[in-house]
Amino acid sequence: MSFMNSIHPVPRGRARHYAGRALGVLLLGLVASCQGASQDAMSVEPPQAAQARRAALSKPRAQETFGSGPVRVGLITALLASAGESQRERDIRDGAVLAVDELGSGQLSLQIENTDGSSEQIQEAAKRLSDQGVRLVAVSADVRTTVAREGVRAKDVPILVLGSTSSQPGEGGFSFISDRIDSAVEGASYAAASGRKRFILLAPADMTAAERHRLDRGLAGYGIKPVLTAGAASVPGDASARAKLKDIDAVVSIGAGEAEVGSLSALRANGHLAANAIVVGSSQWTPASYRLPELARSHLCLFGPENGSRMTASFRQRYERAANLDAAYGFDIVALAAGLVRTQGESGINRQALLSPNGFLGAAAAFRFEKDGSVRRTCAIYQLVDGTLSLADPAPRSF
Repeated sequence: MSFMNSIHPVPRGRARHYAGRALGVLLLGLVASCQGASQDAMSVEPPQAAQARRAALSKPRAQETFGSGPVRVGLITALLASAGESQRERDIRDGAVLAVDELGSGQLSLQIENTDGSSEQIQEAAKRLSDQGVRLVAVSADVRTTVAREGVRAKDVPILVLGSTSSQPGEGGFSFISDRIDSAVEGASYAAASGRKRFILLAPADMTAAERHRLDRGLAGYGIKPVLTAGAASVPGDASARAKLKDIDAVVSIGAGEAEVGSLSALRANGHLAANAIVVGSSQWTPASYRLPELARSHLCLFGPENGSRMTASFRQRYERAANLDAAYGFDIVALAAGLVRTQGESGINRQALLSPNGFLGAAAAFRFEKDGSVRRTCAIYQLVDGTLSLADPAPRSF
């Protein structure tokens, strides 16, 4: 995890990421610990690896502690849910445990509260963590920030929310996950940076009003105003709509189902798309959709850990499985705390520090928090080639 402080002011907009990348940044702290080591460099198994693998296979205890440093970081999971252990929860937990071992440097301890995911247990867990004097609380269970905040009495303790409700954290909390809306916005900004100007947005039927607000706000932040926003099931065929559809050079399709594919085919068949039109998808697209001929050459903005980084190599070696985005989220929770403590001291974990406009560099690329608690995260751009993902542009390491 590294902190990114710009030597010179950096203009907003994804064009800065993809048009040159010549940004002056000062990287502090833990770059070598988060990125850059090859698999070969990690080939010697650490002594604790076998023990960690056995622990990963065992049923988690209600309370777990890792590390012995004076600065405490709390993580509340739903690993004890009655429906059985969630792989997502396990990945987040394991990523956080790996980070405290690799980055804690004797300064951090990780206090994990494994719950059944109910509001009652999460509030009780938050109270126990508060009594232990944690400086940061992360909640992977899908609950509102207010549930944890009622247990964490100290109002200056930041709460990171990793559930699906985290797009609207509230109560002084911070979102920590990036979803299909974030992916579509960042993908659209890539198209805009490449010169596309006339956008059409295909909206999925299940998009909520809150998601639509976030989408419109995100696109506007990049100066993108679609000439038409239509339901994915159909593109309007009236004369007014047809007039708007001339020379469309970017289609943003959040979903990749039958409705979206049909609308995209209709746009092509009716000659509405310019010769250089680009189709931008989102993280909602599934591997099965990658093979659809109608979606060939589409571009996707995907969040996740950098393959071949030290984090991914260490995670595979310890847990004998690949590190996914959830594992990177867990890793970055602890890495964020470690970086703040290393650069700003034991009292460095606070809301003001988290709102640094320069952001942070972690296993899941660069991210920063906005004043409303939402998160912005850079992503890698992939193109669908022969039904598979082909890297077109790595995730920017700065804003």
